[in-house]
Amino acid sequence: MKFPIRLASMCAVLSVTLPAMAFDLVHSEGAISLPSVASNIVTFDLAVLDSLNTLDIAVAGVPKSSYQGSLAKFSDSPVVGTLFEPDYPALVKLKPDLIFAGGRSQKEIPKLKEIAPTAMLKSDPSAFLDSFRQGNLALADAFQKKDQAQEAINVIDENVKALHAANQGKTAAFLFVVRDNVIAHVPGDRFGYAYELAGLTSVLPAKDPKAPAAARPEPGSPEAKAAEAARAEAMAAIAKAEPDWLIVLDRGAINGAEKTAASTLEKHPLLSQTQAFKEGRVVYVDPNGWYIIGGGLNNLKEITDDLLTAMK
Repeated sequence: MKFPIRLASMCAVLSVTLPAMAFDLVHSEGAISLPSVASNIVTFDLAVLDSLNTLDIAVAGVPKSSYQGSLAKFSDSPVVGTLFEPDYPALVKLKPDLIFAGGRSQKEIPKLKEIAPTAMLKSDPSAFLDSFRQGNLALADAFQKKDQAQEAINVIDENVKALHAANQGKTAAFLFVVRDNVIAHVPGDRFGYAYELAGLTSVLPAKDPKAPAAARPEPGSPEAKAAEAARAEAMAAIAKAEPDWLIVLDRGAINGAEKTAASTLEKHPLLSQTQAFKEGRVVYVDPNGWYIIGGGLNNLKEITDDLLTAMK
């Protein structure tokens, strides 16, 4: 009986004397080093929330949003603001030891850093999968969960491989539909990663990576009229090119709202006449997964699952 007691005593001593695992995270805005693994985490980035949840890492505070599916449990979590605006008194009260900013809250990073170390994991729309892998592996490595993340990435990579095989030599147009407005997204645009995931060639030219981000023009301004003319030209070019697939994100259907994209395309004088539309080669993607969450480990698996189901 003495040996188990002695062993237990040694383990107790080791648990006291061994230092906690350090936390080192390389992210889009730099690097964070902490003496121990972060345990009181807030994230304004729902892609990061999705990945942390996939890796079984607890999150203490989230922005106000509509949480569904595997993220539904966060509906009861402490709210620390919106996707755009942090609630600073709520953050101070929660006392996080790590904060993740998102693209919508990026401008708040200097103020967030006054409360806790703040990280951001950006996706590069021109090299989406590489930046997705690198960001999520860096995140997982900081929490000693790299093997678990790699397993999730391997499943996504298998889906992507199958999509590329199914779509070899095929073309597409990604359409972002807002009520009666249809906006094409090409490689390099926010949702241009659809082509990379699905192995499809855009019928429109890719975005120039050196082109400056255009500000939203004032309604009725010359800039707004020029943008409308450019959208019309893009729709004409898509219709003429006869893409094999139309991939459609219905902005109005977010959070279970009314779906209008199908009727918008049906009424469109050019897109409704394409063979892809007439023959049902239209994929209506999950608006919440694409628009609100993005590149999380579980969400991207679901995105590629859905594309594969529709296209194989």
